[in-house]
Amino acid sequence: MRLAVPKFQFRFVPSLGHVIHPGNFHPVGVQRSAEALVDRAAASGLSRADGGAWLVVGGSGGFGSAARVVLGTCLGAHTLNVSYDPAPQPESSNKLRKIGSPGFHRTLAIERRLRARGLVARTVLGDAFDPAVLDAAAQEIRDHLGGKLHGLVWALAAPRATDPRTGKPVQSALKPLGKPATVRTFSGRGETPADLPKLVELELPPGSPEEAVATQFVMGGRIVEQWIDALLQRDLLAPGFTLATISYRGNPLNAAVYRNGLIGLAKADLEFYTRAIDAVLRARVGGRAVAVEGPAVVTEASGGIPGVPYYMALVRDVLGDRFEDPLASMLRLFRDKLPAGSDPVVDAEGLVRLDDVELDEAVQAELSARFFAGKPGDPFDPELYQSFMDEYARTRGFCIPGVDYAAEFDTDEVCQLAPAAAD
Repeated sequence: MRLAVPKFQFRFVPSLGHVIHPGNFHPVGVQRSAEALVDRAAASGLSRADGGAWLVVGGSGGFGSAARVVLGTCLGAHTLNVSYDPAPQPESSNKLRKIGSPGFHRTLAIERRLRARGLVARTVLGDAFDPAVLDAAAQEIRDHLGGKLHGLVWALAAPRATDPRTGKPVQSALKPLGKPATVRTFSGRGETPADLPKLVELELPPGSPEEAVATQFVMGGRIVEQWIDALLQRDLLAPGFTLATISYRGNPLNAAVYRNGLIGLAKADLEFYTRAIDAVLRARVGGRAVAVEGPAVVTEASGGIPGVPYYMALVRDVLGDRFEDPLASMLRLFRDKLPAGSDPVVDAEGLVRLDDVELDEAVQAELSARFFAGKPGDPFDPELYQSFMDEYARTRGFCIPGVDYAAEFDTDEVCQLAPAAAD
């Protein structure tokens, strides 16, 4: 089937806090964007030969795909990705289902490039909470990665998971803890140039105890411990094994929803488990585990979290050239924070901080002043709005240089490991 996807389709949903629901993606654009990550990593100057074999859980987007690119391109690591991305359904009459998902195509392009460098690059598609997925990953490690892992990057950012004990889905909740919180963001713009985006405020109700437990289950550290225990039991961890769990703590302007909200409980749980796993790995394989706090970045999930688009639009503008996307952060992680043959560079809490630039006192002061400068109903800067929307569109394969969005592509060919082209 020949298909063209000329324009990014999306809609703002006021009833859900003016979150942005994307309606489509461009597979060729996603693949070109992923290939550009590999090119940037190759030109970064970071080059080591100590990569070994690494597992990346959540390696199809954001920090996970960026970490995989750096591991393979810069460290020469063989990698296995575990991610839950809809695969193409060639027989489907639904155009989106026919071509799969952005994560699938991002992984396809990364693996194509890494294999061209002579590296093993494979994927297990499925829910990391499913014991069968863990079993499949273990078999891949035995069959294709030499039977021993040198490291694991845990970058899972799924909003939900299936509890294997009940077979029922468990949904996380981005809500405050204990009391309501006011969130500031912007609305969508209308059809004419005069219809500017507006500043809006909304009140989020506090999460229930049940929602808190569910959020901790989905985003906390218990699942990481289960994977590490299973890999240890199967004798699949090499001496000196490294675990890096990557998450985002938030900042003072979104603390009510992040660090002091339900997700903050889950992140604290992840940090708690990471410290405990560190002790286990040191005792069992002479290894280590570190919790990595990443900076605010634009990912596929950014549009779906109340308040994030507004904050991201401002922080990108305030930081300018200092703003790091996921790849820049992961390059800094492996170059400066997890150097070869040295201890991790951590703060007083034992955390690797990649959010240090964002949380700089002067940066936060400027952000705070601009964050509260307007009042609800005021127009939001259309240039900042468009800058964020373009960056968000790039996570879906749009606004990518060199892609002809008017051109048709073959829906079967674009889903193959061989190079894709828009002709």
